[in-house]
Amino acid sequence: MTAQQEPLNKTKTNEIQLQETNLRDNGADFQDEEAKKTRANNDGGSASSSTVETITARNNLSSPFRFVPLSMGGGGRTHMVTNGSRRLMEQEAGLADLQKMTESFYEKAFQDATLDQFIHSHNDPHGNRFAKWIHQKLSGSNVWDQDRRTRDRTPKTLAGGHQHVVHDRSSAHVAAWYSTKRPVEDQGHHFKLDEARVWMRLHFWAMRDTGLLETAPSFADYYVRFIGHFMRVYEGTAPMFARESLRWSANPANIESYVASGRRMTDVLGLSLVQAERQLPSPEAADMEWPYNTTAQNASVEPEAF
Repeated sequence: MTAQQEPLNKTKTNEIQLQETNLRDNGADFQDEEAKKTRANNDGGSASSSTVETITARNNLSSPFRFVPLSMGGGGRTHMVTNGSRRLMEQEAGLADLQKMTESFYEKAFQDATLDQFIHSHNDPHGNRFAKWIHQKLSGSNVWDQDRRTRDRTPKTLAGGHQHVVHDRSSAHVAAWYSTKRPVEDQGHHFKLDEARVWMRLHFWAMRDTGLLETAPSFADYYVRFIGHFMRVYEGTAPMFARESLRWSANPANIESYVASGRRMTDVLGLSLVQAERQLPSPEAADMEWPYNTTAQNASVEPEAF
């Protein structure tokens, strides 16, 4: 490295670190996760027996549908665990069910021409970590915090040869933005609407594939709204497309077309917001209440899916 290159390299490293800090500081849910991580570290982070029971308990039979609204704190910006969300984990979708869904999602993402560019390595335990994050967010367990404490802190090589420690959600997303697998002109760019839609479609397809729409309809309905809330921090216009993303995989012709196109969602990629909104039913495009609706009037899952 030349003397001229060294300060440029430091500038880029500082820029990457600043993006991680900004993502964490500007997202109420990221701040909440950081605060809980600190508390868990201070108390030793041991799981209670009730937490372990919550992780392993599940209902193998189809459950009746009941609407569970999202509960928001932090001035309406932070997802809160409720008795209702805990019961979804206890009665409908345990940690093992979640991991089946997340492993199925990553199998699809590894093959997807858009999403795989963001994934550093197929060998990392992506599905296991994601499932634990979901479980902790919905049940109040500390399985994800426990996992983070044992995570490998070896720096990952990002675009331009920069080294970055990936240890939580914000650092992982910044690493994805600077993935060496992305085209040079895209490295460092945040997720766009079309990429967010591809992510949601594949993720909800995985949920459908693993049977949770049929066996856990209350969880599925809650989870689509939960994902809609969390997508907002990455792309502010993405939440309105969550219900469409769920419906996409209900039509086998959509999946056949996607596979035939080299696993590229040609009907989504490159669209402007105006073009994308034309693909939505007008009530959804105009719905300012969802995913924070307090009744089942605008449920995510169609009744015929139960």
